[in-house]
Amino acid sequence: MCDERCPNGRISRRRLVGTSGKGLAGLSLAGGLLVPTRAAAGARRQDAPVEVTWWAPEDDMEYRQEVVDLFQAENPGIRIVLEPLPGGEADQVVATALQAGAGPDIVPSGGPAHAANLAQAGLLLELDQYAERFDWQNRLLPWALATGMFEGKLYQIPHEFECTIAYYGQKQFDENGWTPPTNRQEFEALAEDAMGKGIIPLAAGVGDCGLCTNWFVTIFFNNYAGPDALYQALTGEIQFSDPAFVEAIELLNTYMQAGWIGGSVEQYFSTSFDAMHAQIADGQAAMSWSGTWFMGDLDQFFGEEAGNDNAWGWAQPPSFRDDVPYPLFPIGIGSTLSVASATEHPDQTLQFLDWYYSDPTRVARRIAEGGTRFTLPVPYQASDFPDTLDPRVAEVLTTLSEATSTGNFGYTAWTFWPPKTHVYLHEEIQKVFTNELTPADYCAGMAELFTQELAEGLVPTAIPRDVA
Repeated sequence: MCDERCPNGRISRRRLVGTSGKGLAGLSLAGGLLVPTRAAAGARRQDAPVEVTWWAPEDDMEYRQEVVDLFQAENPGIRIVLEPLPGGEADQVVATALQAGAGPDIVPSGGPAHAANLAQAGLLLELDQYAERFDWQNRLLPWALATGMFEGKLYQIPHEFECTIAYYGQKQFDENGWTPPTNRQEFEALAEDAMGKGIIPLAAGVGDCGLCTNWFVTIFFNNYAGPDALYQALTGEIQFSDPAFVEAIELLNTYMQAGWIGGSVEQYFSTSFDAMHAQIADGQAAMSWSGTWFMGDLDQFFGEEAGNDNAWGWAQPPSFRDDVPYPLFPIGIGSTLSVASATEHPDQTLQFLDWYYSDPTRVARRIAEGGTRFTLPVPYQASDFPDTLDPRVAEVLTTLSEATSTGNFGYTAWTFWPPKTHVYLHEEIQKVFTNELTPADYCAGMAELFTQELAEGLVPTAIPRDVA
């Protein structure tokens, strides 16, 4: 399963989808969906701890419980009750539960657009006073709170911080004298050399997830049109039909038609994620452009335990225009946390969330033990990460934290596009690749739909360029 990077078939732990019923005793029916009740079985004893409920994906429950136990050892007056998300489309399940007066105190969502819908419906608690009380503006990365705003109020905190990234095979780069390309000219030279040697320049494929074409649109919009133009488009100052966006899609399609992305259009549509990683590890491909969410999976494909002598390296995809900076880090939010407006214990709930985000060293240890889905937007330093974590992963996260905190960021499609425009973005780009739609018509259609959703107030808040 997938989240907004790919809602229909990627990695189950990355989408907020829970169980089909296992472990959901004592549920009530709301809107046709089984949801845990908020009401207590009886009056709370005077000396009993306050209970705060938190819904989470079932495959994260064991590790999250370890985190909760650590908090409760320090805060015996608050009991965090972890409950698996009921089966079904997670964001819809959560919305239905909250509308029915049930559901969790700590509310998960698949990203800012989903949380904004809950805020618009009055289902989330305003967090501004708590952000000020806990000094989150200075303790989280500078841009983090900007992603949680709706109509000038704070309703959500990023829970999973990520960006697009380039992975490459160190062995084939060493053997061919390649270095990670930083600009269009360097990439095209590498791609031509690789093709001449029977090596695919970019391993790529959406066989597991057709919607993951949004990765490439994200990369080319950011690295060709540039983050300033993207911000202007996301705030309605210019249109997505602007020549900079049309030219970005034209360049993407040129590379696709040349077989530089995935080997061919046909192969791109059929190649799985595992096959993509295997192609780089086996030397059939030079590199891939995807995202930080794959870092935890790469050891399955590279090195002695995977049956080869290759290693993976990382960089950022190149800048495609001289006036677009390199490296650039498009920010993605894989999930968010909010608080239900109907919570009976707002102070205790926010006390836990503040603890959860407060210590970069503790957060870094969670990443080492639980994976990059626990990458919170806090200012990491190399010394925060334990020796048990792959130093390349620590380097990526430290670089990402430092770069985005100084304003070096762009915008991912799955985080900053409104719902209908995002569906259009990843569905219609496939028609461009199959020559059923021109890049100009593709961008014109996006502009028209985006303008409608902007007028309806459905566009997530884009991080201002000067937020750092």
